[in-house]
Amino acid sequence: MDILYYLQTFDHFLIYLATSFILFLIGTYIFKRLTPYSERDLIRAGNVAVSLKLLGKMAGLVVVLQSAIRSSINLVDLAIWALIAIIIQVLLHFVLEHAFTRNTNLANEVEKGNVAVGLFLGGISVLVGIIVAATISY
Repeated sequence: MDILYYLQTFDHFLIYLATSFILFLIGTYIFKRLTPYSERDLIRAGNVAVSLKLLGKMAGLVVVLQSAIRSSINLVDLAIWALIAIIIQVLLHFVLEHAFTRNTNLANEVEKGNVAVGLFLGGISVLVGIIVAATISY
């Protein structure tokens, strides 16, 4: 085991970690800005549905970022693929959300605390993230 090698590459680890965390925050921010209610306030009030929906979105983002990190050849490549994947994930989430629940006002249901809707929408985000992540490869 060459400990010197690990010490020499530790800076790369930190750079990729910081970049990935920033990309995660950007993706989460985009999702939160597209939500018609304050997720933070509703979660503080104990709304489990909102918490599940947001957690699913965040998990889907992590899956996408994980794939971008593994497939990237450098930091710029990581940033480009991660941003593309985040945008695609946001768009696909809304398309599938609309397709599966056309006659339901999802924002109102989640805001009212409908756990089934929150879990379903969070699950859609994870599933979309898995599909998008699988497409990031060389």
